[in-house]
Amino acid sequence: MDAHEATPRIQVLSVSDTGRRRRWSDDKKIRIVEESFGDGVTVAEVARRHEVSRSQLYDWRYRHKNGLLGSGLQFLRVTKIEDAFDGCDTAPAPQAPVMTIDLGPRCRVAIPSGFDMKAAAHLLNGLMVWS
Repeated sequence: MDAHEATPRIQVLSVSDTGRRRRWSDDKKIRIVEESFGDGVTVAEVARRHEVSRSQLYDWRYRHKNGLLGSGLQFLRVTKIEDAFDGCDTAPAPQAPVMTIDLGPRCRVAIPSGFDMKAAAHLLNGLMVWS
């Protein structure tokens, strides 16, 4: 009798894996995103290490950059830019210190020094979602 005749012709395989869909907490996503911005690492390495796809990690990075990842009040990175008036010397000088935030070619926000920063954060978060 040959060896192949002793094996059953039908085998039942049980599947114990429930799928690849996993839930990540916002804190864990933020930690993974911040790790992907580290020096000397690539997005592919970080994605492989945490068993997520590169496209998923790029999506999390985009959402993190735009303040859409995580819950609660979040602040955007703001850099002060010098006022540019296209070489016009007749522009009025501001009376109090002003922080100017350039959000793109069509949007610039000037926030005076005494302005409520919580309100400014809400305003900027809203502008980033719509721009």
